[in-house]
Order: sequence, then C-alpha cells, then structure tokens
Amino acid sequence: MHSKWNSETSYPPAASPQLPPGQHPQHMTQRLKNLEDQMALLIKLMESNNQLLRSIEEQQNRVCTSGGGGSVIVRM
Repeated sequence: MHSKWNSETSYPPAASPQLPPGQHPQHMTQRLKNLEDQMALLIKLMESNNQLLRSIEEQQNRVCTSGGGGSVIVRM
C-alpha cells in the first residue's frame, strides 16, 4: 500500500546531490575537512579539561595530616 503523501512526493536523485549556487564539490570537501579538524581539536581540549577536573577532584579529596597527629579532609 502506498500513502497519498509518499506517492506525490518527489525526491532529488541520489546520484546528483544538490549544492547551493556557487558551491563546488572541492569547496565542500575542504569545509568538511576543516570541520573534522575542529572536531578533533575540540575532543582533545575536552580530554584535557576532563584530566584537569580529575586532578582538581583528587586535590580536593586529599587527606592532609597536621602536626598534632590528626587528619583533616581538605575541601575547596
């Protein structure tokens, strides 16, 4: 069974992607490469940020001993 919506809707052929006027495949390829590079940098910065947060958490949870023999949990 075909619905009325599907039977009246036309789609562009898959073999010929629609590019905005003035856009060449090489330009689109370069833009995609730039996006990939930006995503890789973003991932690297997020990993660095996560490591920094783990380090801060470890420092906050570190137990410091005082001269009197007792221990104090230091929280920032």
